[in-house]
Amino acid sequence: MANFKIFQDNPDQAKVKIFGSNNAALNTDSSGNLTITSTGLAITAPTNGLTVTAPASGLAITPPTGGLAITPPTGGLLITSAGLAMISATTDVSATRANITNTAGSGDTTYTVLGVETWTFGVVNASLAANAQALVKMQISPDGTNWLDEAGPVTINQNSLTTLVSSIFLKYARVYYSAVNAASAVTLNIFFQGEL
Repeated sequence: MANFKIFQDNPDQAKVKIFGSNNAALNTDSSGNLTITSTGLAITAPTNGLTVTAPASGLAITPPTGGLAITPPTGGLLITSAGLAMISATTDVSATRANITNTAGSGDTTYTVLGVETWTFGVVNASLAANAQALVKMQISPDGTNWLDEAGPVTINQNSLTTLVSSIFLKYARVYYSAVNAASAVTLNIFFQGEL
């Protein structure tokens, strides 16, 4: 039968001290909960996985200055949660093409859109001359060599904006542009924006 009298009269005698391999006591907070502070903590999960149960207030992970690396197993990483907040990544690239007088046209920078969930091109005619018009269209390609006209052509007047969005999915996309009149140089601001 347990001797509960010791707990009533001398609770300090019932304490158990746990020491690490370097004979240093483990840290506890003011409530007696175990706290772990390490400059090089390594956790090796067993073969059937690692389960971490966070308190109701949530789990906080502070990564080192070099970043936090998570290597998923071969079968992939599955995260399930009711109300899991996700921060999505975006891409926003812009370029200015000035003094365009070529009426035959030219392809702009090729973007790999494979893996970009939603994306669009925005093209602004930033020309100073009122009669400087540009002709733009979006092209898509499976290999970066063979191009298909997908959206456009659209004539953009000075100080106007158009957007080009694909309805067909291929790996690569670009804007193809030209001046309507070689005598009126065109300046285009081309934007590629997407959500990864």
